[in-house]
Amino acid sequence: MELETRRLLLRPLRDEDAHAMALAGNNINVTRNLARVKNPYTVDDAAGFIQRQRSFDPRSRIFAIAFRCAPDELIGVVSYEVDDGGKFEFGYWLRECCWGMGLMKEAAKAVVRLAFDVDDIAELNSAFHDDNPASAKILFGLGFEATGHRPSFSLAQGRHVPCTQLRLTQQKDRAS
Repeated sequence: MELETRRLLLRPLRDEDAHAMALAGNNINVTRNLARVKNPYTVDDAAGFIQRQRSFDPRSRIFAIAFRCAPDELIGVVSYEVDDGGKFEFGYWLRECCWGMGLMKEAAKAVVRLAFDVDDIAELNSAFHDDNPASAKILFGLGFEATGHRPSFSLAQGRHVPCTQLRLTQQKDRAS
C-alpha cells in the first residue's frame, strides 16, 4: 500500500532502502531518540530490519517516507506496529537534513488517518524521550494525550532515558 500527501510518498520498505536507513541510523542525533535502534547502525542492521518487518503481524503498517519527486530516496520511516500485547505502537524517524520542514507532521497525519479511517484501529500508543521537544510537538499536535511517564532503554544511548507515554483513541481523533 502507498499513501500520498502534498509533498510525500509513503511506500513499503524495499531492500534497496538499507543504505539510506544505515546512513540515517549512523547519525546519533536521529538514533538517540529511538528506543530500538543502535548506533552505529550498519547496512546489515537495516537489511535485517527490512527482512524482519515482512513477517510482522499483518495489521502492522511500516512506511518508507520519500519525497513524491524522488520516490526511491528514503528520508524516514513512519509506522504503527502490533506489539506482543496486541497494542498498536506508533513511531517514526526522519533524516536530520529533513527536520524543521513539517514533513513528519504531514506523514504522521496520513498514517493516523489510515489507522483510524481504513484499518479501524481503536487506539494508537506512542512515547517520546522527554528531551525531544520536536517529537512531543508532533504527537501532541496529532491529538495524542499523555498517559504517564517511565524510563525506556535507548540502544543508541546505552541507558534508560525518561519518556512520556501517550495514547490517541479513534474516538478522540474524530472529536478533534
